Amino acid sequence: MKVAITLLVVLALANAGMVQKFPLTYGGKRSIMNIMVEVENKIKAHSPLDTIKGVLDNFKSAVAQEQGTHDEVYGAQKAECDSEIAYRRAEVEDASGTLKIANGILKTSNILLRKTQATLGEVENILNTVSLHIGLINDARKEDTQSYNRGAVTFNDAINAIDDSLDLAAALAKGGASLIQVAEMTTKLMKASVATKMNKAFMAPLAALAQITQEEDSVGAAERLAQLLQTLRNNVEEAWASYTAENTNALALFSQQKDLYLASQARLDDSKGRLSNKAENLQGVISVQTAVAQAATNKRQRNQTLWDDAADLCHSFDVEYEAVTAGRRQELVLVQELERLAERRAAEQQ
Repeated sequence: MKVAITLLVVLALANAGMVQKFPLTYGGKRSIMNIMVEVENKIKAHSPLDTIKGVLDNFKSAVAQEQGTHDEVYGAQKAECDSEIAYRRAEVEDASGTLKIANGILKTSNILLRKTQATLGEVENILNTVSLHIGLINDARKEDTQSYNRGAVTFNDAINAIDDSLDLAAALAKGGASLIQVAEMTTKLMKASVATKMNKAFMAPLAALAQITQEEDSVGAAERLAQLLQTLRNNVEEAWASYTAENTNALALFSQQKDLYLASQARLDDSKGRLSNKAENLQGVISVQTAVAQAATNKRQRNQTLWDDAADLCHSFDVEYEAVTAGRRQELVLVQELERLAERRAAEQQ
């Protein structure tokens, strides 16, 4: 009997160590050691078996009640753990999905932005070239206009010189012109010949004017001079008209080229505006998605940490529940052993 009690004490001490490792507040006043001492004393005092069993039954009821309470608490803990872990898992998955979408949009937007910026650079280069051509056309047109104006003055001076020569021819026919006037007029016509580059056309009138003072028939010579000068005037007017027509055609060609370049410039300006807006919009998308990706990353990290913490805590609940429940089962084993000892001692006493 003493050996059996000693064995129970060893088992009880082992069980007490397990309870101390995973302490609970459910049965702080219950002690298997006290029960063992009480049962041993009652056995020594030859107490009735029913009395001893009553003590043990009360202990078993306390253990069962405590286990029931612990089961309820553990069930609530497990439900809360499952809910929390499911929620954190869903939050991590949601953040991961958002991050994946945001990173996809960022990748596409960055590619589009680089392409848009490259195209915008090409458009700007072409636009600069077109603007340069427009400037060159304007400069050429300005130069041609100035050249035409100079030509107009030249032809107008030539016609005036011819008209003065016609007046001189009329005066010569009447004998009212001097050699000095002839010399002056000759100089004017020679300058007009050089200025208009019509030397061949001026050659005959200049020759007639140079010889007019040597002609015996001054009246006839003056009339022939007048005819040559009139022909020269007509030729100069035709040359002037041709020059004016060429200038008009050149101006029309300049205007046509400029209109084409201006139309190209307008299209390029429009393209530049659209590309600039597209680049600005893409930069806005990149800024927004960068913020979304950062927020999703923070959310995933935060919820992953909370998930891990919840999993660790819930695992500790599981370990505690299993350990303490095992301790209660061991207590019940000890109680059964005490019952058998009490029954055997009661049988021995009969």
